Amino acid sequence: MSQFIVVFLITLCVLILIVVAMVFGKPLGYRPSRQYALQLLRGVEDGTTRQEAWDMFLGYPVSHDPELEAIRRQLVALHEGMDGGAPANQGLGDYIYDRAGRARVAKLVPVLEKLISDEPGFREF
Repeated sequence: MSQFIVVFLITLCVLILIVVAMVFGKPLGYRPSRQYALQLLRGVEDGTTRQEAWDMFLGYPVSHDPELEAIRRQLVALHEGMDGGAPANQGLGDYIYDRAGRARVAKLVPVLEKLISDEPGFREF
């Protein structure tokens, strides 16, 4: 009987910790910000973006920001060749795309920078 009580109390503690973590923890999900997307685009240009981060950005819809989702869709079209051109070719070394692909990605940087600059700011008082 004493083993049952010990196992029950340990299990109860673990379950309480799980519930507390779920209530107060950060929600699971991929929610990239516009600044993060800009960092990825610039990283594609200079070879600092990791392939995994780029694939994650292209692979998951950005449902919380319609303008960023439109840019993501343009990048997917560029990546897969659905924009009327050929698919972007693989780059050498740390580069995700070749020079032509990086130039096509670079055309979206000013669009994203304008979105970031036009984004309304707020301050909590």
